[in-house]
Amino acid sequence: MSDKHIILDPTGLYDIPSGYIRITTEVEWIQFFGVSADPCWVRGERLCKWAETWLRSWNRSEEITEIKQHPRYRLGQLFANVQLPHDWTDEQVLILTTKLDSYPQDNAIAHFLADNITNSDGQIWFADPSISHLAAWLSISIPEEYQPLERVWQQRFKEHELANYYQTENKLLFLRRWLGIAEPVFNDIGKYPLPVPDLLRQEFDSYWEQLISRTEGKVLDTLMPANQVGMEQIANCAYKVLGNRPNWINQAREAKVTPYLSYQQKQELNLNQHPPQPLPLDATPEQALAWATKDYLPFRRWEVIKQPAVAPKISDSLADSFVEWMLQHYPQMQVDSVENSYLNYSVASKVQNLCQESPVFWVVVDGLGWLDHLELLALLTNNYKLAVETAIEPRFSILPTKTEYAKWSLYAQLLPNDSAWVADAGKAFVKMGMGKRYTDRQVDKLYSALRKKAFKLYCWDTDIFDSLYHSQKDWQSLYELDCPHTLEGIAKRIDYCLQQYPNSDALRIVIASDHGQMMGTSEKVTHCPPELEAKGRMAIGKTDDTRFVVLEGDRYGLPHDISIVKGSASLGSFSYTSNKKIIGSHGGLFPEEVVVGVSVLRKSIQRLPVLVFCFGEGKPIQTGELEITIENPNSVPLTDLCLYIHELPDFQQGKLLEQEIPAHQRFSFQVILSEVPTLPSNSSENDLSLTGNLTFRFAYAEIESAALTPDSKIIINQIYSSGFDIDEFLGSNNL
Repeated sequence: MSDKHIILDPTGLYDIPSGYIRITTEVEWIQFFGVSADPCWVRGERLCKWAETWLRSWNRSEEITEIKQHPRYRLGQLFANVQLPHDWTDEQVLILTTKLDSYPQDNAIAHFLADNITNSDGQIWFADPSISHLAAWLSISIPEEYQPLERVWQQRFKEHELANYYQTENKLLFLRRWLGIAEPVFNDIGKYPLPVPDLLRQEFDSYWEQLISRTEGKVLDTLMPANQVGMEQIANCAYKVLGNRPNWINQAREAKVTPYLSYQQKQELNLNQHPPQPLPLDATPEQALAWATKDYLPFRRWEVIKQPAVAPKISDSLADSFVEWMLQHYPQMQVDSVENSYLNYSVASKVQNLCQESPVFWVVVDGLGWLDHLELLALLTNNYKLAVETAIEPRFSILPTKTEYAKWSLYAQLLPNDSAWVADAGKAFVKMGMGKRYTDRQVDKLYSALRKKAFKLYCWDTDIFDSLYHSQKDWQSLYELDCPHTLEGIAKRIDYCLQQYPNSDALRIVIASDHGQMMGTSEKVTHCPPELEAKGRMAIGKTDDTRFVVLEGDRYGLPHDISIVKGSASLGSFSYTSNKKIIGSHGGLFPEEVVVGVSVLRKSIQRLPVLVFCFGEGKPIQTGELEITIENPNSVPLTDLCLYIHELPDFQQGKLLEQEIPAHQRFSFQVILSEVPTLPSNSSENDLSLTGNLTFRFAYAEIESAALTPDSKIIINQIYSSGFDIDEFLGSNNL
């Protein structure tokens, strides 16, 4: 028996591998067959039939190794009841069949889709069917040429309980219906369980902005956030619309959206154009910081952004009350120990203490004011999923609010009147006694040090944010474009640095600053007194000019007397607008220059369960009282509280609570119920169980919720009706 091998290819489509003798005619068959020991490849339908007959007549059929099938037939078997596209050529079919042959044959199409659909997680093509799997698959956009393969893949789930949904012929329409932005809305299996997919994000936003505008905000009245897909995006749409239509804002609508807004957005929406009261001169440092961060700064930002042309600004006069407070109280705050001080140099002491527990990455962002710090935290927690370990705490910048003084003191933990003071922050950092400081020009060395775990303390001192204010000439674009872009870049670099550290879970990130910036544009002071050396909103020297306030060196801890411009004007700047206004000046005493923050983050933190207990009492259809007790065992406060209670009309749509629950505390407070419900007719008890949940944020960051404890209830002092008629009883006894 011959050991020769023959491949018959009646399709003529397959490439002939090297080492085979090519036979395409009877003449070539006679010429080559049997002459060489090499295997033969016979091509062509008629010739293959002839060769097969010839071999059979000579009892040599066993020499046929393979008869090539047409790839369309082979692919048709794989596709089963899914029809092959009519416009696929034989060559295309062969290429696809060859690719599929290279994969494990038990699941070749799933392997093909995993390798070729680059905008998806490859594992989705192998995962078991579920509601979340269905949601993720619907969000994947498939190129048209691969859609027939996807339809074959869909057949895998024909016997599953979700089969009808997996067999959809229009994925995008089904997805739009499930997101609620196309009719008829689909909610048979609950709300869409994932974030709004990127491919429909713009359409989703447009739909909700139009719906909120068209209904004048009324659509928010019946919205149930816990059951609504894309609630964070809807809240941002509401913020945009209601920000321009403040007359559409009411408490119920605020309650729906504010838990999903950033701190600044919440404050602006809540302002509704009502300015705060001036800061009392007898306020404590803690009260002054609370006034600046919660009242003044949000209003100042709203006024500067929403009413840039209005002058004089209400917030200017409010800032004057803060200036007067600072002049009186700053000298007293210097007396406190550094570690316990409200002044910003206490941050360095905090960093040193943290270094005793774990390595620290200290990010000092020059010129980062309080509101900008909040924006940076939002980027780090939302985009890069870092967790806040210690909520942002306000501090008073060291005076004057210029880098050469404020940053030197931040590192040195000394006031600028110390004999060691020089206008060089690098020389102050050595007083930390540990770690190393890196500027923007040394980030390559910072990355290397992190990879090697070289220190307990790594300090990135960046001035890329502050430099924006020294170069930009248009405030609106600076605020709307350049600042957000730069903060995003800082957040991205922080995340990159975290990735360089081998044990990133152990690394704490501390965010701090030296001073803030003036908001909006400022006027230029004309005719600077000759005895002063101008430097932005301050000047070295002492003057009797009433346009200035003087900080005496010995009283305010300074190396020399300094004069500060009253009001929002400035002596000069690095850059000016086209109409000669000043941008980005600092050195003065306005809250946005003085109040800065410090926060601590980690890659991840295990949050502990929050307990929510409610107990109320009252008479039906009358006012009553509800006591709410919230236990927070976590290291950060709970903010943006919104309580939903199904059985109480006041809470059915969600009620926004003003309280913040401090870290590691059990906190109780009372609210008035406008109307106590009646008991069900079949109730034999006078108490009604309360069910619902509390939504909140961990320190203005991650959104979470907690269900009411099972023992939550309200006592309803209701007189029961027995069904016994006293008039009938009396009447019967008179007979």
